[in-house]
Amino acid sequence: MLKIYFFSDYDNISDELLSDVIESLPKNIKETATRYKKKEDIRNSAISYFMLKNALKKDFGLSKFSFIHSVNGKPYLKDNDYVFFNISHCEKGCVCAVSDREIGIDIQEIREFSERLAEKVCSEKELQKLEKSKDKSRTFTKIWVKKESLIKMTGDGFSYGLKKADTTSKDFVIIEKNGCFISVCEK
Repeated sequence: MLKIYFFSDYDNISDELLSDVIESLPKNIKETATRYKKKEDIRNSAISYFMLKNALKKDFGLSKFSFIHSVNGKPYLKDNDYVFFNISHCEKGCVCAVSDREIGIDIQEIREFSERLAEKVCSEKELQKLEKSKDKSRTFTKIWVKKESLIKMTGDGFSYGLKKADTTSKDFVIIEKNGCFISVCEK
C-alpha cells in the first residue's frame, strides 16, 4: 500500500491557522518544525508533519505515535515496524508518503540546468541521459528528485553521496504537479 499526499494551497493558510497547525503537533515535531529561520520553511515543515499525522491516522489508524531515528537520522515510528513514511517540501509544495514498505519521497521545483552541478552529482549513465535530453532542466530535476527519494528510502542520506545513488537501475513513481517533480522510491 502506498499513499501520497500533496499540499500547495498556501493562500488559505493564515498565520492563525499555521499557529494552530503547529500547536497540534507533538512537542518534538513542533521543535523540529520551528527550528527553521525562514517563515516559509517553518510553514512547510509544520504542514508536512500535519499531513503525516493525518495520514497515519487515516491509513493506519494511528493517533498516537513517537519517532525513533536510524544511525543516519532517518525517522521511523517507535513500536510500529509495519508502517513507513517520508516527507519533503520545497517552495511550491509539501508531500507526504505512507506505505507498508520502506519509502522515500522528494519534491523539487523545476530549476535551470547547471552542468557543473550535474557533473558533481550524476553517475555516468545519468550524464549520458542528460546529454541526450532536449530539456536538460526537466531531466536533471527528475534525476535529482529520484536521487533524493532513493537515499531517503535507504536511510543513507547525503553521506552516501549523490553520485553513487544511480537512478537508472531502479523504478520510481514520478509525478509532475505545480511546476514540481515528485519522486517516490519504495523498497
